[in-house]
Amino acid sequence: HVQKVVGRVAAGMRLCFFLRPTCLSIIVFSSSRHHHHHHHADAFLFAKMPGSSTVALTSKPSSRSRSDDNPHHGQRFESDDDIPPPVPPPRSISEGSRHLHDDDDEYEPPDLSSRFCSIVLLEVSYVEPEYLRPWQKSSQGGSKGTGFIIPGRRVLTNGHVIQDATDIRLRKHGNSKRWRARVICEGPDVDLAVLEVFGDDESETEAFWEGVEPIQWAAGLPLLQSAVNVVGYPTGGRTICVTEGVVSRIDCRNYRIKTAAAAPGNLLVIQIDAAINAGNSGGPCFDQAGRVVGVAFQGLDGTDAQNVGYIIPTNIARNFLHAIECEGDQTSGNSGDGQYKYEGVQEIPFRWAPLQNKSLRKFLNIPKDGSGVVVTSASPIAQKLHSDFLKENDVITHIDGKSLGDDYTVSLRGDELMNADFLITGKRKGQPTVFDIIRDTNPLKIEATLGPLQSNVPREHNHDCTPEWLVIGGLLFVPLTCPLLSYGSNDDLEESGYLKIYDFIDEQLAKFREEEGKEYIILIDILTCDTNFGYDFKSSWRILQSLNGENVKNMAHLYNIYRNACLAVSGERGAEGKDAGGIADVSNPPIATDEFLIFKFKDKSRIVLETADCMANENDVLKQHGIPTAVSMGTVEKAEKKKNDQGVLEVLDDSESK
Repeated sequence: HVQKVVGRVAAGMRLCFFLRPTCLSIIVFSSSRHHHHHHHADAFLFAKMPGSSTVALTSKPSSRSRSDDNPHHGQRFESDDDIPPPVPPPRSISEGSRHLHDDDDEYEPPDLSSRFCSIVLLEVSYVEPEYLRPWQKSSQGGSKGTGFIIPGRRVLTNGHVIQDATDIRLRKHGNSKRWRARVICEGPDVDLAVLEVFGDDESETEAFWEGVEPIQWAAGLPLLQSAVNVVGYPTGGRTICVTEGVVSRIDCRNYRIKTAAAAPGNLLVIQIDAAINAGNSGGPCFDQAGRVVGVAFQGLDGTDAQNVGYIIPTNIARNFLHAIECEGDQTSGNSGDGQYKYEGVQEIPFRWAPLQNKSLRKFLNIPKDGSGVVVTSASPIAQKLHSDFLKENDVITHIDGKSLGDDYTVSLRGDELMNADFLITGKRKGQPTVFDIIRDTNPLKIEATLGPLQSNVPREHNHDCTPEWLVIGGLLFVPLTCPLLSYGSNDDLEESGYLKIYDFIDEQLAKFREEEGKEYIILIDILTCDTNFGYDFKSSWRILQSLNGENVKNMAHLYNIYRNACLAVSGERGAEGKDAGGIADVSNPPIATDEFLIFKFKDKSRIVLETADCMANENDVLKQHGIPTAVSMGTVEKAEKKKNDQGVLEVLDDSESK
């Protein structure tokens, strides 16, 4: 809008652009070499910006006289249309932001402080579970984080900020009052969570929304070197904090830290050089137009990585919000009604190997100019869901029309190459993926609508696992879960063999789940008592394979096998294999070994205990170690459900035979 106004003074001058809250100021500096061409050194030009006050353009002498300061020196302009546009300096409004408003004559860059009303401080009290002692919980802790208002009277923050929260309080900028909040949906794979404000007094809750406005999302990914501002409540003070930086890198990486192998795939992430410290997590990252380009969630510490922060791009956040809105009815009011639900991102349903080895390419008959990756395995569950799906030794050459490199990279924008996972994990729920493959030298096209897959090892507390346990003769059994990795290492743990957990989980996560309901059961401790004397606790941390000759499928199955052995020894189970409830247990008929419990482990070791002795000493073991029950309630409920389902199936089979 000011190009033609300043065009006549463009020759022989340097233009400096300054962003202001309500307008764009352009100061024109004349080079001393051409200063005599202008009649008045202090003359003013005025340009009216749409929807703003008048902008003054001043002409003043420059202290520098190098002719290369003016890229158009010596050129003559016959008309206004010949005048080239002024060259913007670095860190003006980003390209991505400008494109949003090319057709919006009324748009003005907002004052960033006007967005502070959308940003809230989170004060969280939490109690973490203890998966090593699953009947216990840790002592209460507290933390702080940041959140911001989104449409629908909701607050968005990081999942790790509110993890295991028992109480959440929100404080608005410039207000000392605290409001209660609760989690209505959480996405562990994208590290995002949505909160709602609630309270006993409706008028008090309404007061929270006075004077606040939801943020506005930026469209697409920001360009490299775009200026950004991270706003939040980091450690070091009590007031809101703004840090400035630029977009350093767009990458595709794992959001998880401790359990990286358990991730459903890599996701797009934006790296910035603005500091993201503890407390910044969950806060918005604004572009120069005042729109949110991402959510702060990670930073790197150490001398080798200074001022390195990561933000979750807007498309990931908006996909998460879209998914929970699609999954349920929001009219019921709160998460207790179950209207919000999040299953996860579209998961990578295959494992791959690069096609860089010449022998492998020759084996698969790949032409010299061909590129892609070879499928080494595919999810059996995904193969069952789709009539035609990826198979071992298929060569994927394109995903959604984008050519795949031999190292599984694709182009994001121009020459920005990155891991191709984002083509799948970055999709919204229900969007299909098209694979171009070569199978036995034949080109094929496979289209599939992908979704979340159940992991071989449960990933997140309260999402796909909870602490469960079973104590048999002082042997403490738990299911193999990723939260078991959260305890680091110390002398006592190392002595018991805890570090084996990394090998256990890596081995299982390398494979896809093949059947529903399968769990891997591990012995994590031997609680010393007279029953198990002679078996050292240093021999714990082993994967259980079978009990009394029957392969163990899950915790409920293990509990049923043990319970049936106890019933047989105590005489409460009849010769026909019926328990006290009168339901036949065809999966575990009475056998001679019920007198003893023979545990066999994957490492070929075994433990033998007398069933009656385990029953007799059970209460003493529980009392000595402060364990409320020998088995967790969740395991009991699953065992009862399984027994009831077996009873129904047996009745149906009996009626059909008659």
